[in-house]
Amino acid sequence: MARPKKNTAPEAASQATKADTVMIALNRTTGISFKMPDGRKVLIEGNAASLRGKEKGVLPVGAFGLTRVNADDWAYIEKTYGPHMEIFKSGLIFAQARKADAVDEADERAELRNGLEPVDVENDPKAQTEPLESKAGF
Repeated sequence: MARPKKNTAPEAASQATKADTVMIALNRTTGISFKMPDGRKVLIEGNAASLRGKEKGVLPVGAFGLTRVNADDWAYIEKTYGPHMEIFKSGLIFAQARKADAVDEADERAELRNGLEPVDVENDPKAQTEPLESKAGF
């Protein structure tokens, strides 16, 4: 008796998977975890996820972390959290169907700031300070 042939088309399976997902870009040093109605949490990685566990590193400025997420999960997140969270309104988080499109849009939004960037003490006049002269003689 002949065995039934298994479907060995990994390309079809991966295309179906990619069609059901979106690439989320987040301009924030830490990730954000969104609670789903079934109790799961969906973590969107921030732009400093690559620094996790390292002793030292430089926080990226204007960069976006990328996370592939189920499209239905993203639709729920956007509908539920989007109207109330400033990161959605300001464009610090967004979705694209393809990674290349997300990277292109992130490049266009590189000037956006999340407020958690490291201070550039060399070039920012607001960050430069003068020594405090004590009037009490300390």
